[in-house]
Amino acid sequence: MEKNMTEKEFLAAIQAEDTVPYGLANDYMFHAVLQSSEEALKGLLSALMYIPEAEILSCTVLNPIMLGDVINEKTCILDIRVLLNGNRQINLEMQMGDISNWTDRSVFYLCKMFTDLEQGEDYTDTKTSVHIGILNRTPLPEDAAFYNEYALLNRKSGYEFNGKFILRVLDLSYLDKVTEEERNTPLYYWASVFKAQTWKELMILAEKSESIKKAVLKLHELTGEEKIRLQCEARERYWMDWQSSMKASRKEGREEERKNTEYEKKRADKAEEQVKKLRELLEKNGISLKE
Repeated sequence: MEKNMTEKEFLAAIQAEDTVPYGLANDYMFHAVLQSSEEALKGLLSALMYIPEAEILSCTVLNPIMLGDVINEKTCILDIRVLLNGNRQINLEMQMGDISNWTDRSVFYLCKMFTDLEQGEDYTDTKTSVHIGILNRTPLPEDAAFYNEYALLNRKSGYEFNGKFILRVLDLSYLDKVTEEERNTPLYYWASVFKAQTWKELMILAEKSESIKKAVLKLHELTGEEKIRLQCEARERYWMDWQSSMKASRKEGREEERKNTEYEKKRADKAEEQVKKLRELLEKNGISLKE
């Protein structure tokens, strides 16, 4: 916030601006904003975990990044791992890219987090672990919903086997399909923040809660830092290049499949022609082949 400027004046100045260059759907900006604003992080965790903010006594980011430093675009995982109230591990993943392998990958990450025990600790010391994917579409179309939770359950009785191992999916593409009841919830407001494209949209949402307001203010502050913008741009470029590469690979795969199909067809036609010639030759010599 600029000096000699009240928060009200600052918010009004933000609202006068246009498109948000890099919103919270950018995984780098998502990590940067939430590790920089504890109040915003508490608000988001409250919405995702259905916990009143007053009951969140601590939320420690276990994997902070050095803001502005160049990251390895191919290997750096920008999920946010949080220790909530000292006894729950939460992994927040903002994923706007390809999710074709998300179900297997998310279980893998959740298993690693759940089994992260120190030497000498007992199995009973494992902390409740929750992996939350904020995705641009559902990885399970047959089970699509705004916000789904998956856990270890008895398939027959529905009894929960272990409440320590949980996967949740927030599907942003489902935002327009939620019920009226769901629209008036903190989770809906936060999902709308992730989808917002303009500062005007964000300022309207900032009036819904103090934590969202803090997130918007921090977003605007970090947007003004060139080194942050460069890293956000690098992440977007990486995902665009990756998607382009995958599209080209699929195209090459289809072309190769087409060539293989043509080759097999030619082989089959050739074999059929050879059988036909052999049949004709045998018949000329008075030999009849039974069908």
